[in-house]
Amino acid sequence: MAVDPQIANMLQRIAAVSGDTPPNERLPPAEARHAMAAVLPLLNEHAPAVARVEDRTLPGAAGPIAARLYHPGTGGTNGGLSPAIVYIHGGGWVLCDLDSHDGICRELALRSGLKVVSLDYRLAPEHPFPAPLEDCVAAVRWLAAHGRDWGIDPDRLVIAGDSAGANLSLATLLALRDAGERPLRGAALVYGVFAPDHETPSHLAYGGDSRYFLSTAEMEWFWTHYVPAGTDRRTPLAAPLYADPAGLPPLYLTAAEFDCLRSDTEQLAYRLALAGQPHEYRLWRGMIHACLHMTGTVEAMRTEIDHLAAFLRRQATA
Repeated sequence: MAVDPQIANMLQRIAAVSGDTPPNERLPPAEARHAMAAVLPLLNEHAPAVARVEDRTLPGAAGPIAARLYHPGTGGTNGGLSPAIVYIHGGGWVLCDLDSHDGICRELALRSGLKVVSLDYRLAPEHPFPAPLEDCVAAVRWLAAHGRDWGIDPDRLVIAGDSAGANLSLATLLALRDAGERPLRGAALVYGVFAPDHETPSHLAYGGDSRYFLSTAEMEWFWTHYVPAGTDRRTPLAAPLYADPAGLPPLYLTAAEFDCLRSDTEQLAYRLALAGQPHEYRLWRGMIHACLHMTGTVEAMRTEIDHLAAFLRRQATA
């Protein structure tokens, strides 16, 4: 199998926009964020319109955090309240924000028929582990208690995230479970990073080649900022592959074929199967890391996001 031709074309366009900018692992975080901004128009290309988008705030672990509420245009079914997806953006815990993942959230809202709440949690290295996770947990707790204020049914919440956002989504489930709380009915974990092991088959196969969008060197840079020296990277809430998965809600796992993080998802699926935990696993053939951003221009991704959105809708409305 080869990289999907439309993906290959997107990579060429991203390289043209990036020009001579060094890879992220050679930049300080502020410069990497600035460089990322130049690529955003491509990542959000052909983002669809939704009925309404509202910028809001909700309480984080250390003060208000920004959030963005997407309305798909379908009404609620429980006293006017709608089920909702809590979306946790990727970016290695260092990059990205509400704007970088605007297109993904629009697609999910339209294709699932659910409201989407996108969270702008605190970023490393200014706020390393566990600060980003604490914001995600606090936001879910607030929505479970006060979602009605936003027209959301607090009993019909699911969570989703990509890359580092998948890590935070799974860690949020674990933290809430360990506290005896289960406000989320399911989760979609898209090409997630679940452990700091960079000697996996997929890292060895794809992590040394920058043409696949994400490299092993960049992942090491992300981990260094998120879990700094002196903190155990293998603690389960930072590296949820090492956690006991018992008692989690149903999970939808995806991995991209040409992604250095592919083994993370495959290993998580194996652990879930051993534990008898309900889950679905789907390998996205011909795809690379960040391909969910490319739904508007990569035809094959439209089928995949439909599967993902259908899973979230089933879990939220069951």
